[in-house]
This record gives sequence, structure tokens and C-alpha cells, in this order.
Amino acid sequence: MRWNNLYVAGLGSYLPPQVETAEEAVAAGRYDSRESVTNGIRQVRVADDTETGPVMAARAGREAVRRAGLEGGGIDLVLHAYVGHQGQELWTPASYVQAETVGGNAPAIEIRQGSNGGLAAVETAASHLAARPDAGAALVTTGDAFRLPYFDRWSSDRQQPHGDGAGALVLSSRAGFARVLSSASYSAPALEPLYRGAAWTDAPFHDGKPVELGNRQHAFLMREENSYEQVGEQIGEGSRTVLDRALADAGIALDDAQFFIHPNVAESVVEYSFYQYGLGVDRSRTVYDWAQDFGHMGAGDEIIGLHHLVESRRPRPGDLAIAMGVGAGFVWTVLVLEFLDVPHW
Repeated sequence: MRWNNLYVAGLGSYLPPQVETAEEAVAAGRYDSRESVTNGIRQVRVADDTETGPVMAARAGREAVRRAGLEGGGIDLVLHAYVGHQGQELWTPASYVQAETVGGNAPAIEIRQGSNGGLAAVETAASHLAARPDAGAALVTTGDAFRLPYFDRWSSDRQQPHGDGAGALVLSSRAGFARVLSSASYSAPALEPLYRGAAWTDAPFHDGKPVELGNRQHAFLMREENSYEQVGEQIGEGSRTVLDRALADAGIALDDAQFFIHPNVAESVVEYSFYQYGLGVDRSRTVYDWAQDFGHMGAGDEIIGLHHLVESRRPRPGDLAIAMGVGAGFVWTVLVLEFLDVPHW
């Protein structure tokens, strides 16, 4: 979809100060030393007991709203995306984020699409603003804290150590420092069982053991002799399809973009999926070297990465950035942005 009059007006993030390194996790017996080398994630941030996903998301959201100049009102939609437990069962974290950031009576809605949730929320917000001429801006937040005993950040998903953190983005139909040129989403539901596993459960944390995603993935990949190759081909096809659509709608080629932001997953996966063996992305145009000190932050990798990119003052007016997310399901979303100026913050 090519967008007109759609802008990024504000960005925010919150990264807890406490750090846990891969070396510490290996020494504690929580992380395999060979996986540590292959995955390439050096350390992650760890939230304290008071810093749940929504609490961190609200902090990032306030920063984004302030930078967009909308503290006095003007947010017409709040979307909150996340992956893990949000600090309480059977409640509405999106409404908490709204109350702690902008208040008001606009809709507040959760987006649950795994690691692609942040970018899926941005595209959903874009559709909302485009369909309602009187709607001026939307706030998108993400927030996740991965805690034992429910989730082990170092071993519950063997290919991607999980770090805690939150991101926020204000999308505006009126003004901003970056213009949204296009977005595209694509799904491959045939891959949904990869993260589901073979057995249903009655409730979260039903057996009192940390989530184990590796066993689910192994069972799905071993069901047929060539399942691994088929899954790899389907994931590659989905990635290429969604990227090609977004680039075509924006009227640019991949090499035209100065920056490319992708999920903070294992280095082996990144090399295969995005760099020399995958899409052909130039690693020097990414923020992955920085991301290796933060790990996979649930639904927020791309928004937090974009925030880091802008705060590092690397983009210049006229520069192009591509943000690409992917989440279990499988669902991909790509955004193409053009920087109009360097924000004062």
C-alpha cells in the first residue's frame, strides 16, 4: 500500500538499566555455550519486578507523545503490541498504556501477532488514520519482560535470547520528521504449527515449567523427511514477497535505502534470512551490531531499532529506511520511510 500524508511524528523507547550477559548465563547453566557463539547475542536488558511490559510501554509512549508535541491531546487511537505475559491475567494492558500516556476516550486495542506485532500495529494505525479524515494521530507501543519461571530468556527459544524493553511510535496524518511511503503485510498460515506444537493446554504455565519453543519447532520440522527444506523455502518466499510489494509501492529498490532494520534474532538466522544467503541486505546499513547487546525484545525490535537509528543522528533528509518484521503465524510486515529532517531530540 502506498500512503499519502502519513508521517512518523515521535519515537520513544525504554530499556531497563540492568544487564545480563551471555557469559553470565552460560556460567549459570542457563545457556548452552555453543549456542551462545552461534547466536551472537552478547547481552540483554533485564527489567526489575516493577517493570512489566505495559509499565515500560507507557514510559516509552510518554516519550514518543512528548516528542510529537501531542501532550495536550490529539491521539485518536492507541495500539499496544506484545508477545509475553503482561503482568496480570485477564485484563487489558492497552487501556493501562492509554491511561498512563495520553488518557482520553479513543479506542485502545491490543495487537497480538508475535514478534511482528509492533509493525503490524503501525500498519493497522495507518489504515485507521487513512479511513478517518478527522483522525490526526495514533500511538503504537510495545512492551515485554521475559521472566522465570514462566519464560527463560536464554533457553525457551534457542535461536533468540530475549531481552526486556519497550518501544513507541506516534503516527500522524499531519506532520512528522519521516514520511511513510508504503507498507505491506503477508502471511503464511501453513507455518502456524511451528510454534504451536502438537498438544493443547488448559491454561498458561499449566505444568509449572518454562515455555519450551524448541521442542514444538523440532516436532513440526521432523514430521516429514524434507520438512526443514520446505519450511525454509516458505519463509524465504514470504520474506521476498512482502519486501518486493513494499518496495514496488514505494517506487524504490532495496539498494536505494540507506538503512534496513530487522528483528534482533540469532546471527546465524540473520545471515541466512537477511544478508548474503537471504535478501541481500548490506549489514552495514542495519543496526544489528547495536542490537546484539539487547537481544530479541518481543514485538518491539523494529520500533526500538528505528528509535536508536534516529537518536544516533545517522539519517539525513532524503534518506530512506526499510523496517521489516516477522512473527510466528507466520506474518511479515514491511514499512518504507523517507526522512524529511533530523528531529531536534
